[in-house]
Amino acid sequence: MVELTKYSWWGEPNEPPPHLKTKKQLGELGLSPLKPLGVIPTRKYDVFLYDSTNPESCRPKRKPSPKQLEILAANRLKAQIKRDYREWYREVGFIERDRVSAVLWAREQLSQNDWVILDTETTGLDDAEIVEIAIIDRTEETLLDTLIKPSIPIPAEVTEIHGITDEMVADAPTFPQVYPRIDAALKKKRVIIYNASFDIKILAYCCRLHNLPVLQLSKRSECLMEWAAQWGGDWSYYYEDYKYFPLPGGGHRALEDCLAALDCLKKMAGDSDQINCPVPIPQKN
Repeated sequence: MVELTKYSWWGEPNEPPPHLKTKKQLGELGLSPLKPLGVIPTRKYDVFLYDSTNPESCRPKRKPSPKQLEILAANRLKAQIKRDYREWYREVGFIERDRVSAVLWAREQLSQNDWVILDTETTGLDDAEIVEIAIIDRTEETLLDTLIKPSIPIPAEVTEIHGITDEMVADAPTFPQVYPRIDAALKKKRVIIYNASFDIKILAYCCRLHNLPVLQLSKRSECLMEWAAQWGGDWSYYYEDYKYFPLPGGGHRALEDCLAALDCLKKMAGDSDQINCPVPIPQKN
């Protein structure tokens, strides 16, 4: 085996003569490497050198055929489409994908009849009691709509929100009296709730407060507020999540909010399920 002549890096003593080229430099000249005649040793790798004037060291590149050029152009176009799509998806495209997912979820719900919509009005946010509850089915039939007398007064600032006063609930049934009707309306049903975590928390608190079995809604509930936020597409890059918005058409009364939630679900389902993408979408192989 012929020992290769060793050279130093360009700009240093013993740099390669001009006719010795690296593989990359040969490519720029339209040449392909055959046999190296020199080498520049480095710590990580060796840079081999080829004599651009010696036919035993390199040869002209073969010109591609028209078919090869066609395939090359097609592959470059595919690569460009993938790059453009990845950039669009990384910046905003995932928002459009999530919108379509929310639309398809809403349509799936409306195609089934194993769910109800529930809403409550309360005495506050934490350790609060229910003062009104409503449950409707997918046909807008009212399964339950009643005021509930809490064991504590309704704060004035809360009354300003939903309009329910102590006088309005004075003769209303208590939570234990309404509980069997709630349990019956929710039996073997999934529950769709706008801001599900809040209503489920309040219902569980009232059950424990009155020593009643907790309704176990967490595993059979869907939060419409989260799906609607995804559908709305107001993405927070800071929090890396969608921003929630108030229930459209809701008036802070239980039955009215149930109907508004159903209307929101229908509007989501009626939206386009086509991805609005300004760049070509890569085709799956």
